[in-house]
This record gives sequence, C-alpha cells and structure tokens, in this order.
Amino acid sequence: MTTTGPGQAAEPAVQKAMGAISDLPTAQMPGADQVARTDGDGLRAELPAELASARQARSAVRQALAAWRMDHLCGDAELLASELVANAAEHGDGTPITLALRRHAGPGELPGITCEVTDTSPAMPRRTDPGADAERGRGLAIVAALAQSSGVRPSQAGKTSWFTLALTDRAHRAAAQIEHEPEAGA
Repeated sequence: MTTTGPGQAAEPAVQKAMGAISDLPTAQMPGADQVARTDGDGLRAELPAELASARQARSAVRQALAAWRMDHLCGDAELLASELVANAAEHGDGTPITLALRRHAGPGELPGITCEVTDTSPAMPRRTDPGADAERGRGLAIVAALAQSSGVRPSQAGKTSWFTLALTDRAHRAAAQIEHEPEAGA
C-alpha cells in the first residue's frame, strides 16, 4: 500500500478534506499528527478505538473518494468502512485502529478501491446468524453482500479486515456519461 511518509505533504484537496476527519480539534486527538496521510492514491488514518471512530471513518472515506472523483462508490464504501471500524472498536483491545484506503485500476480493469482496517486484537471476527429480531450481528454479512471481495488476514500484531469495491460496467458507463454531460444552464 502506498502512503505518505512523515515529512511528505498531502494533495491540497485531500489534505483540506482530512482536516475535517473529526469534529474535535486535532490538538485534542491522540496522535494528532498521524490522523490522516495521503499520497494521491492512498489514505491512511489512525483512529481511536471508540465507536465514534466509525463516523470518522465515513468522513475520511467520503472526502478521499470525492477528491479522487470516485463519489459513485461513496455510499457502499462509507457503510462498509464504518462496519469494519465499529467491529474493531467494539471487539478490539483498545489500541488505535488504522484505516487504509487506496484506489486502483489496472489495464482493462474498472476503477476501484481497497479498504483495510487494522487492529491489534488477535481475536478473529466471525459471521453470526442473528435471529430475525436481533439488533446486532449483521455487519460482516453486509460487508460480504456489498463488497466485490472481502476477508480478514491475521498478522503477528493483530489482524486486518478488508474489502474491495469496483465499478460495475453499467455504473462505470453512467459515471463517465455524467462527467461528460454539460451542466444545466451552461
């Protein structure tokens, strides 16, 4: 994954957008200098292990996709990233969570993103079969249903939950058409 190093500057649009990653002033956030970094094709954000971090993840994803002109993936990407961050915050060991997002497309491939959420808990998530009236337990099923692919990989330091999203042929054609249509009244 490509991310910026400590001394590199982010793209202005993404840098401005990442300044709004939280409603809290950056000085009050743990590790404020590590909140979000981008290199144009990737974003990396350190989030506290709190349920409110799901909101911060949605904001970071929304801002990055807008800067990359990939707004058409926003709804699903925000939902899935917030599900993974909420799971990491709720079931993790209290250490900060890393959100990483990168865009990609190869020759002949449709544009897409990969989102990774890393925490230091060794406990692996597992899908459950919640009852019809259960209020919780559907997050991983939602991720699996909406993502092009998803999974979890263990590491010595914990685990990384991830998903990929890509444009479908139909959505790609619609997005391209919108980009080339003149604005109303122009």
